[in-house]
Amino acid sequence: MTNSHVSNPIGTTDLLGAVEAGGTKFRAAVLNSNLGIVNQIRVSTTTPGATLKAVTDFFASHSSIGALGIASFGPLIVDRDSASYGSIAPTPKPGWAGTPLLDHLRDATAVPAAIQTDVEAAAVAEHRLGAGRGYDSIAYITVGTGIGAGVLIDGMPFRGRDHIELGHMPVRRVDGDAFEGMCPFHGDCLEGMASGPALQARWGATPASLSGRNEVWNLEADYLAQLVRVLTYAFSPDKILFSGGVGARKHLAPRIATATHRHLGGYSVSHATNRDLIATGALGNDAGLMGAALLAESLLASSPQTFSG
Repeated sequence: MTNSHVSNPIGTTDLLGAVEAGGTKFRAAVLNSNLGIVNQIRVSTTTPGATLKAVTDFFASHSSIGALGIASFGPLIVDRDSASYGSIAPTPKPGWAGTPLLDHLRDATAVPAAIQTDVEAAAVAEHRLGAGRGYDSIAYITVGTGIGAGVLIDGMPFRGRDHIELGHMPVRRVDGDAFEGMCPFHGDCLEGMASGPALQARWGATPASLSGRNEVWNLEADYLAQLVRVLTYAFSPDKILFSGGVGARKHLAPRIATATHRHLGGYSVSHATNRDLIATGALGNDAGLMGAALLAESLLASSPQTFSG
């Protein structure tokens, strides 16, 4: 889909376009050079045609943006050698597999555009603007409908041919836990055992209604601490931040820190006794959108940043 507005040469405007493409809702915004939101919309994630039309119609009325950043749910094809680069990979989200998200939005807005996973973009935002400021390397974990993780090294997302998918790592079952898991691909991987839907299926109640249940949150923390153990031994980040509808819940980070201390078993040069390693993200629900805006900013000729999309 395209529209008729004229393309803006890079750097002729400081207005930024940002899209946070989520499995439940899309958020599109125009931001100024100070990353202040000028205007925004939220639309439910229904079919690709209806959802993307709402987003492109929004930007059609804001044709002065100079660049567009997209933070997308995954799995996302990030291999630049692939003909499907910037498209949604096979996903349980009905109708979205194969959607050429980057091409569609770049063509519709007629401005330079780049794409990252939502977790990568949120990690960059926390590093630049939030709880990751001042650290060379951070890991960012979102726990909600799914579990995603992003790792920044010297401020840049770590990525191989594909983006990392640590939410699907295997976990060791906690003694006595017979829950079969919810992941449609692996059953009892981390996401299958500790995501929001897994919590609800396991306990028969929404995460929001389970506050004060120590047995719930200690078990959740144990599984998430196994991810922290992997991150610590694989990347040794300076800071590990949790966010998302489940991950940002009050008092969860300290529980994860306690469980991590146990899982590391004293085997770590720097982190075995580091009680400040784990924290909650500071940007909350704005992390993904701010990351998309920073990605757009990196495309402007006046920007010194070189974040990779």
